[in-house]
Amino acid sequence: MSSWNKQIARLFTEHKKALEAFVARRTGNAQVAADLTQESFLRLARLPADKQIDNLPAFLFTIASNLVRDHQRQVIRRERLDAGEPSEAIASEAPGADEQLASQQEQALMQAAIQALPEATRHIFLLYHVDGCTYREIGERLGVTPRSVEYQLRRALLDCRAFIKARLAARGQRP
Repeated sequence: MSSWNKQIARLFTEHKKALEAFVARRTGNAQVAADLTQESFLRLARLPADKQIDNLPAFLFTIASNLVRDHQRQVIRRERLDAGEPSEAIASEAPGADEQLASQQEQALMQAAIQALPEATRHIFLLYHVDGCTYREIGERLGVTPRSVEYQLRRALLDCRAFIKARLAARGQRP
């Protein structure tokens, strides 16, 4: 087994349950969550082994987030088709080149924002968003109060938003 495959196998063992819980919370459907979680790992496994990824769990989380977003778009298209709005629903289900590029840019920007967080804040952010730990579980692990965890997560979100907003502004784009 190659080093890349070993990394993915380890990631699967360590994060599958938390990732599936994250996706289930966003979709409200356990079966869809299982499918999207599996697809997330498959997409990660299809990447070239030499691709430089600084934070595999965060990258996996981003893949899953994008798949949830794509799934939600498909649900809306199907609902429109059922409601008699075929022009929107007939459009290609596959994302176009522009959408793929935008998605890749969003992933890279989110990864950079997470990496820019202070180490302790980033650790709490990943425990919550990637591992699916509760405030209490994180607090017990790190020896802090759940209120402190809540504060750090709020701070992380504000910092990530500010980071992304600044990067987009520097590119002349609107957030």
